Amino acid sequence: MTDGGGLALPAEETVSLRREMAENQRIIDELNARLGRKTEEVRIIQQIAAELNATLELDAVLCMVLTAMDNVLGFRHCMVLLADEAGENLELAASHGYEDAAPGARVPVGQGTIGVVARRRRMLRIGSLRSKLSYLASVRRHVETQGQTWPGQSPRLPGLADADSQIAIPLVVKDRLVGVFMVESTEPNAFDELDELLLSIVGNQVANAIDNARLHRSVIERSQALDRANAALSGLNATLESRVAERTRALEEALGHVRDEQGRSAAMLRRMAPPEVIPLMLEGGLVPGRLDATILFTDLENFTGYAADMEPDEVFSLLNEYFSWAGEIVQRYRGYVNKINGDGMMAVFGVPFGSPTHRSDAAMAALTMQCELRERFPFHMRIGLNSGRITAGMLGPASKSLYDVLGPAANLASRMEAVCPVDGIALPASAAEPLRPWFEIAALGDLEVRGLGRMACATLDGLRPLAADRRRIAPDSRFATAFADVIEQVERIAAERIDMVDLTSIQARDAAFLHNEAVASFALALHRSLAAAGAAEAAAIGEEELVLAALLHDVGKHAIDPRRLNDKALSAEARAGLREELRDRTLEALDRLSLGRLAPVLASLYAFEACRGATGTYEPAVEILAAADIYDALTAPKLYDGAPWRITGALEELLRLPWCSGTQRPVFAAFVDLMKPAQAKLAIRPRSRILLQ
Repeated sequence: MTDGGGLALPAEETVSLRREMAENQRIIDELNARLGRKTEEVRIIQQIAAELNATLELDAVLCMVLTAMDNVLGFRHCMVLLADEAGENLELAASHGYEDAAPGARVPVGQGTIGVVARRRRMLRIGSLRSKLSYLASVRRHVETQGQTWPGQSPRLPGLADADSQIAIPLVVKDRLVGVFMVESTEPNAFDELDELLLSIVGNQVANAIDNARLHRSVIERSQALDRANAALSGLNATLESRVAERTRALEEALGHVRDEQGRSAAMLRRMAPPEVIPLMLEGGLVPGRLDATILFTDLENFTGYAADMEPDEVFSLLNEYFSWAGEIVQRYRGYVNKINGDGMMAVFGVPFGSPTHRSDAAMAALTMQCELRERFPFHMRIGLNSGRITAGMLGPASKSLYDVLGPAANLASRMEAVCPVDGIALPASAAEPLRPWFEIAALGDLEVRGLGRMACATLDGLRPLAADRRRIAPDSRFATAFADVIEQVERIAAERIDMVDLTSIQARDAAFLHNEAVASFALALHRSLAAAGAAEAAAIGEEELVLAALLHDVGKHAIDPRRLNDKALSAEARAGLREELRDRTLEALDRLSLGRLAPVLASLYAFEACRGATGTYEPAVEILAAADIYDALTAPKLYDGAPWRITGALEELLRLPWCSGTQRPVFAAFVDLMKPAQAKLAIRPRSRILLQ
């Protein structure tokens, strides 16, 4: 051999060089092999990771891992054991390459190779397993021949009978034991450090995949448990709803029976006392008390002779019909039927808590009975009235007591019925005097009253007609001389259009008798007066619509407690609240009567009267109604002490309203001209604007 310069090298150097080159080549080949294995390991790890990331099903993850060990790494015998929730035992979850591969075998942590790996959480690789097992077997036989017990039995797991190499990797996630992954082989020293490294990396991925899969399974199981619980709850709810429905029906049926009993009990109690005192009766808090009231007695003229040829059951039927009719009228005017005696009846008005309208209520009930009796029954009646101080309360034994009244006033009412003319209403002259502002009263003269001697008596003949009421209508006014016929026209419209509304009983709630008819008559006359003068204001609303609005402008009183209507001590705020409630109840009544079209003009009327025209703008129809309503409210009779306004005073007050202040109001001026006495001189004193005070 020669060198680069053509010189020959010694034979020994040539051999040494060749050996060195061969060693270098071997090292290079070994490095290339290791590099190739590392590259393959990286590919294997990436492939296994990709497959593990493809599913969250635990069984699929386990199958995928074990299959990859065989197909990719060539490890044909392997198994996975999973730790229980307490971390005290391992349970065989899956295996590969074994014939006896039944899952479920359990290994306590710390026992055997797998248990030790789990407890220490460190990888364990065994190279010559058979020699170690052979040694252990001989030791065990020696111990047993000495009569001693071998400490414990290894758990039965699937495995190779002639395994000579094993490697076990703990599966840990965040210091929490997930399980153990074990691979074994029949070859001695089958696993090296590179296998350890590879399986350690794969083990970390497997641990995370198994943990995620177990968490996924736990979520699914919880979801399924929730679904089952929801299904069970739904079934339970359905059962409960069915039971509740059945129980509700039973309770409703029982409640219906209770209500029926309560209704019958209440009906029986109403026969004993006014409805207002029944709660006090039940509480035992009803004690006798003194109050002003009006007592009414009725008696049918010669009813004994009329019924002489009738069977008793026919008499009962006729009298029951009669007393039902009479009792309804008494209740209509807030009275209480106290007792029935044969064909006679006693009723009391103003009990149990007193009422400022008890006199007029009793008078209207008496007039209504006498008026309707002739149309319903073929006999005649006498009625006696009297007002005064009486004592009212429960009277009689505890087992059969009744609400009753005692006092001279009640006795005198009975005597008035005895001296009353047939078809009439008699009362003492002293009791008639307070009724005179609203009613026609005629003197009966001094009559002999049994047990009381001679006494001045009177008869109640009816409501005072509007046309004859000199407090409202001046006889020489233009209304009286030129438009008096509108009163009859208003009555005709009321009878034809709103016969379902009993205006008189509504007016009786605050003794505002004929107020609605008066407002309607004054408004209609003013409308015609404006039309005759060619005023544009008359074209704003038709006559019939104007009359209906006037007749129904305060019909909401039917739904308001009379005590509030008659409370003259209300504060300004309370009066405003009462006015608003009256407006609302009136508008509701219009809807019930299918006359909702009148609501805008009446709502505007309430707004006008609330501020007396101080703010806002108003249609002519509202002005017409406001002038008529305010005027009649001033001139009509009053329940409280004091006389009504003079006609001229009321007209002057109209012209002093803020609505008329400093501005010519043709509607109000025309109304004053319509209603004022012919020779009257109105004194309008404008109020000066106060700058300093």
